[in-house]
Amino acid sequence: MELNKRTLCKSQVPAYFHVPYIETGYRYFHQPWKFYLYSVFCNNVETLNVWTHVVGTLLMTSRIYQISVIFDHYDPYTWPLLTALLSFFATFLASSIAHMFSHKSKDVNCCMFMVDYACIGLFGFGAVLNHHHYSVNKNVDSTTQWRILLTSSVLAILCCVCGAISKAVITNPLSKHRIILPAAGVGLLYLSSITPIVDRILNFETTGGIYHHGFQILNMLATGFFFSAKLPERFFPGTFDFIGNSHQIFHLLMIQASVSHVDGVIWDMLFHKLFIRLPRVTPSFWSTFGLAFVIVVVDAFIIQRFYLHFKGKSACHNFFLSENNNNTDQK
Repeated sequence: MELNKRTLCKSQVPAYFHVPYIETGYRYFHQPWKFYLYSVFCNNVETLNVWTHVVGTLLMTSRIYQISVIFDHYDPYTWPLLTALLSFFATFLASSIAHMFSHKSKDVNCCMFMVDYACIGLFGFGAVLNHHHYSVNKNVDSTTQWRILLTSSVLAILCCVCGAISKAVITNPLSKHRIILPAAGVGLLYLSSITPIVDRILNFETTGGIYHHGFQILNMLATGFFFSAKLPERFFPGTFDFIGNSHQIFHLLMIQASVSHVDGVIWDMLFHKLFIRLPRVTPSFWSTFGLAFVIVVVDAFIIQRFYLHFKGKSACHNFFLSENNNNTDQK
């Protein structure tokens, strides 16, 4: 296994692996798993994509430890935050692994990035869980709370479906639908999550908590912009292949948004517990960890169905290619 193999140009890899406006830095495909594991220590198009999310994974790990020190994790009051932190951790870890093995094969790329999109939906569910438990300044009854949580669960699953379609059905890397579908799924979930925050901003709140939440919103808006706009590489194709492209910026902004989210929620938890003693719906296992588990199970079924569709389509494509080659040879 040669770890010092040169990277490839876009023209040397199948179109399915192409990243818009990234011209070089692609790794060899169909290599042993260890090749891709070790490749993160070499300079290629995925190196910083992997390491930025490793940083996010470590930050979420440190936050889980911080919560265990500040709060009693056996207290149901902390369960929404712990559920969210675990979903954030899973998102960063899944994305890091997906980028690490993205050039292994088309099947691996499709499967791992569908898992990545499913985790992003879970990430959004965690944000809804936090904001509607800790960041609301109004009394919410249990019926309304369950409606919000069930709606966000459906939106999280929809996010997985949109991501799966963009990877398993729309195989053209330049298709605008590959950007629009995931962005729409995530966008609906995000709008649901920030409703309590927007209400507080419109009421001219100036607390420390709203500062963190406002910074989180700015980072998420910037995240959506760079994910969709593909700047700066759109104007300088080939210049930002290894460092400085929109996907790396998108990763860093998402990490910062996650940190600001957790800081804001911790501030809300402490402030509301000490000063604003509104009647709260007590979180249960099924309204936190249990609901997240149900989302994971449904997402796994969706990914499996779309993966089989992708495999079937690839098999048909390869069959027709081989038939055409045989006909050409006979002629």
